[in-house]
Amino acid sequence: MSAEATTTMFPTPVPDPPPDRAEEQRAADRELFALLKASSFKEGPHLSLLRDRLWTYGWKVLRAWMKDGTIIARCRERRIYFPAPYTEVEEMMRRADVREDIAIDCLAEAVPFYLLDCLPHWKPRGGRNLTSFFMSIALRFFRDAYRKWATGHRRRMREVLGELLPVYDAEWETWALVPPPGPEQRTVLWETLDLVLAEASMEERAVCEAMLATGATQEQIAEQLGTTRKAVERRLARVRRRARELAAAGLIMTPSVSSAVPR
Repeated sequence: MSAEATTTMFPTPVPDPPPDRAEEQRAADRELFALLKASSFKEGPHLSLLRDRLWTYGWKVLRAWMKDGTIIARCRERRIYFPAPYTEVEEMMRRADVREDIAIDCLAEAVPFYLLDCLPHWKPRGGRNLTSFFMSIALRFFRDAYRKWATGHRRRMREVLGELLPVYDAEWETWALVPPPGPEQRTVLWETLDLVLAEASMEERAVCEAMLATGATQEQIAEQLGTTRKAVERRLARVRRRARELAAAGLIMTPSVSSAVPR
């Protein structure tokens, strides 16, 4: 698993402790960091101590954020996007076992990555202590852990629901249960899409093709096409606007191209 992280990527995601305690913690962290740096951040009692601290702190904070549902907003504030419909968020908030499974998967990847790739870049004179710096990195791994859980959850939902398919609308963050389209419906959908994309640019077509072929997120599409997520959003917005114009003119029967592209 890979994740991009720098020492300046995110602001502190947790409330600061009182000034006296905060300074005491940073002083202790500076001392620990000096010891770790002297040993070239190799395995030893000091690294083991920090590893245990990260697991304990991360375990507590992640489960608390999941229980009150604020973790999704914290991710989005840092431009970490993924589909998280309210039905799944409520399931996560309600069930302790779900929160524990996601937290374990998250920390199992985040802690080693942090110790190996991020810890040497910590700023001893900066404003964040070692644990708050860690939580800003851990949120990216939360996205992967959440996706892993959600994939299995959605599969089980499809098994329970039988032929009805849960379709997620990312724009409204809601799920709808719809029957799978028959051959005639699929033909109409493709004809409608051809009309909508008739005057689309090559870039807009590329985004739509990636979306339909792989179900990739906007961020993944941006990586595939060598552009930014904002550029992908703009291209999709133009396609949706064209679809609405065609629908208003009575030229297509569907109101818009699907907006269910995971953020």
